[in-house]
Amino acid sequence: MNKFTDKIAVFLLCLLIPGLAWSETTPPKEKKVLVVYYSRTGHTQLVAEKLAKKFGADVERLIDQHKRTGVFGISSAGKDAVASNTTVIDALKHNPRDYDTILIGGPSWFGNVTPAVRTFIMQNDLSGKKIGLFGICHLTGVEHAIEEAADLISKGTLKKFPTMPLREGELAEDVLFKKIDVFYTEVMGETKKK
Repeated sequence: MNKFTDKIAVFLLCLLIPGLAWSETTPPKEKKVLVVYYSRTGHTQLVAEKLAKKFGADVERLIDQHKRTGVFGISSAGKDAVASNTTVIDALKHNPRDYDTILIGGPSWFGNVTPAVRTFIMQNDLSGKKIGLFGICHLTGVEHAIEEAADLISKGTLKKFPTMPLREGELAEDVLFKKIDVFYTEVMGETKKK
């Protein structure tokens, strides 16, 4: 009986040791990052693409099915933003539930979140996600739009998120890269190795 028990113990150790060695050499799971943005003129798209490169992220462009170009389209865009309206957006290519970190951005329309970004936030459960917010405006209002997005996400709990407010004049590469580096550090809590 003693020899039998010894053989079973050796057999179990042979099974256990490779499993322990494998678990010690397996790298930790890479955190997945998604950049979600709406862009009407291309400024936010430029920033989103640079963020995606810095963060090693997937990109999700929000497509608003409501026409936002031309005199009437721009007018209705501003009206919808000021009225805090949502819109219909195309189906997402990436599922936000599959990501640890989500960066959300868009232009500021009259100091407000765009309907497409508002719709994305309201349609997705972002609780438990690390969130970073970015926005762009011509001159003023982007800080208010980002605060509005943060309120929508935190549902009135006043939770603070890392932010990157930008004005069009700050889209020059040297300025933008510095701001993205600071934003990266705030979102990820570390400096990315180059």
